[in-house]
Amino acid sequence: MRSEELLITLARKIHGEDAARILRVLMDKAELSDEELAYELGMDVARVRKLLNELFESRFVRYRRARDENVGWYRYYWRITDEPPERIVEDRKRLVAQLLEKLFLEETRDEYYVCPACGSKYTSAEADELGYVCAKCGEVLEPYDNTARVEKLKKTLEQLRNTSMMRETSS
Repeated sequence: MRSEELLITLARKIHGEDAARILRVLMDKAELSDEELAYELGMDVARVRKLLNELFESRFVRYRRARDENVGWYRYYWRITDEPPERIVEDRKRLVAQLLEKLFLEETRDEYYVCPACGSKYTSAEADELGYVCAKCGEVLEPYDNTARVEKLKKTLEQLRNTSMMRETSS
């Protein structure tokens, strides 16, 4: 898969179809303002700006800022990132792995209780503090078996590590 198509596919999976449309236009036009992009796509400027900021945070796009001499405000001109998509993917995998590891530690560090009526989840300390009664609806809390969740987190972490290690050894 070409780098451009990989970027579009990633943007679609992470930010949705409109984000992929923005990238496709930027690939054809090289650099456009948010207003020009909105006009080109027939979208609301606020929506385009929101997506551009999300794409920027994910490192899919970059911008150049220039002062509009007539109005005195800055205009932003957007373009596709020059970072290799593979680097973006690996960095994203690392971030996801860190978040999953934190969640895994939280899930394995404590016992949990759940409300059978509203589904609110509490740590053992919180449940003890509340007298094992749900703070939201007053139902008696039940022990929560998170074994399946812990196993799923563990499996996902292993898969992430394995794909990252396979890429490192094939480089």
